[in-house]
Amino acid sequence: MSANATSPNDSPPTSRWRLWIDGCGGFLLVTGDRWSVGGQSQENQADICVRADWPRRAGTIQRIGGDYFWSDTRAPDQRQLISGNRPLPIPGSATVTMLLPTPLSNTATLALQPPHRFSDHVDGVVLFDAALLVGAQADCHIRCHPMTERAVITRRGEKWLGKIGLSSDFKELPVGNRITLQSLAITLEKA
Repeated sequence: MSANATSPNDSPPTSRWRLWIDGCGGFLLVTGDRWSVGGQSQENQADICVRADWPRRAGTIQRIGGDYFWSDTRAPDQRQLISGNRPLPIPGSATVTMLLPTPLSNTATLALQPPHRFSDHVDGVVLFDAALLVGAQADCHIRCHPMTERAVITRRGEKWLGKIGLSSDFKELPVGNRITLQSLAITLEKA
């Protein structure tokens, strides 16, 4: 599927965060609706960088409603629908796959096939929308096998909030502080 691309000014700016989960790993959280993707570079860094033989700016992922689209920098006026669990159409040795584990949230994750790595020493990338699910279940954005219940992470204004299970209340996740939500220990920091 292809369509004309919209202007980069049509979406809110991207902000980048790192989420560290004890016993699970580190994840880059990016907010907004449009993200540049590329290889690692010292200058003109993309929002999402992969340590691979990719150009500095390989293309852009854009979320429109519940759909995600890829625009290659070589053809920025063309958009291609990204289907869940399929690799992004980026030439090179690295393979990045988008996952949409639950229909309850438009949040998506990007997984990278070894031996390649994302920059920022993270294990995965989360294209954050309204909510992020963490747990052992297949419908969670971040799979954390030691957990028995799902954790929900959300953002209200400038505050990040988290809780485990349906019956607990949301707790603020202050940036830079290690917080424990029952058995889940997490640290959120600005990237």
